[in-house]
Amino acid sequence: MFRKMKRILVIFALLFSVSVLFAQKAQLKVGYDYHFFDPRGIEKHHDYVLLAGKDCSKFYNNQSQWLDSIRCTKDGNQWYNQQGLIMMSEVMNKSREEREAIINSSSIGHSVDLYIVRDNDIFKVWDMVYYEYRKYSEPIEERCWTIKDDSTKNVLGYECIMATANYHGRYWTVWFTPEIPVDAGPWKLLGLPGLILEAADSTGHHHFTANGIQSVNMNIPPVYEPYSYEKTSRKKFLELCRFRYDNVQGMSDLHFGGNGPRLTPEKIAYEKGKEGYDLLETDYR
Repeated sequence: MFRKMKRILVIFALLFSVSVLFAQKAQLKVGYDYHFFDPRGIEKHHDYVLLAGKDCSKFYNNQSQWLDSIRCTKDGNQWYNQQGLIMMSEVMNKSREEREAIINSSSIGHSVDLYIVRDNDIFKVWDMVYYEYRKYSEPIEERCWTIKDDSTKNVLGYECIMATANYHGRYWTVWFTPEIPVDAGPWKLLGLPGLILEAADSTGHHHFTANGIQSVNMNIPPVYEPYSYEKTSRKKFLELCRFRYDNVQGMSDLHFGGNGPRLTPEKIAYEKGKEGYDLLETDYR
């Protein structure tokens, strides 16, 4: 009884706060686990946070947000560079697996570079491929969801309904809850009469699952830019990502201004990943 009453109070607070939103103000904070397979077929997990309000949201990784904010200060950038030198000394003469483990466990590990900000009917995206930083805007397209009212499941104690749709080249199955009537979800998934708590593509390579929800009243923080982000379009960025896997040496040359270090056949094979790998969005062709 207490749990049910607590949920009703939380939902009431959400509904009330949604009705009095200011621009770029979040009333909802959701944690998501992103379970996926990298280009080499290795199973991985990334943590994301969704801050959502009325017609606005931000989807990002907390560690990356903290590091980027630190690097935008003089002292913070100096500390970051010092930590980088220490890490470089630690990975010297280590195997590839040992180097990756050291980097991933480092306080300056920066494996998640994606930020997605919703501003009314526009997505603003910041991302990186092969240390090439890009940002672009795209209109939020209408999703043609098929809602299946007879298919339900429980996620984090919330009754969820299944919906399916094709989006940017993949077929998605999601679970949303009308108990939280907020039009938001992980990554770029939205457009349903309730918060999306779980989403998976038909290949099983990409799976988002909510692991925590709380009511908040906070400003959505900005995206910090410690790097020089070049403006581009969504399609051009995806084409660059595809080029990175199809022409590893060419990508190295592009990054180093036309004369990148010569890569061994073994290095190229490793960087190319497994045959058949594709991006999260596949409609760039």
